[in-house]
Amino acid sequence: MAANKIQIHQHCVNELNSRMMAATEALATLRESVTADTKSSMGDKYETGREMANQEMQKLQATMHETKQSLLQLNSIDVAKTCLQASQGALVVTDKMVFYMAAPLGKVNVEGQAVMVISFQSPVGKAMLGKLAGETFTLNAVAYRIDSVC
Repeated sequence: MAANKIQIHQHCVNELNSRMMAATEALATLRESVTADTKSSMGDKYETGREMANQEMQKLQATMHETKQSLLQLNSIDVAKTCLQASQGALVVTDKMVFYMAAPLGKVNVEGQAVMVISFQSPVGKAMLGKLAGETFTLNAVAYRIDSVC
């Protein structure tokens, strides 16, 4: 395997920090836009635009909240700890894919290695939780064999 758990973890932290920065910048830009708008003679159009901007701000705030929660999950992991079973903070290598049980981030590429970063509460996380190397689990009628856990 090309990437190790520490590299994967740091990549995830960097990714989430980038997402947070992008959402913060987009929110600031949107707030500026709303503040700069002045009510014109097209009252209904102005109100519709303002409402759309408010909805977009709510979406960005929700994204920021989810990103903060994921960062908290990542920061609670001791990456130096070796896991013996699939659990929070474990890097699980299967015959089909590599999983990092850390936060709901999705597929990332680290050092040319595709890694699925998941929460242990996700369906795949629940299916493999507590499993050891050599054991199998099934998800959506697909069987996975765990080659290693660290």
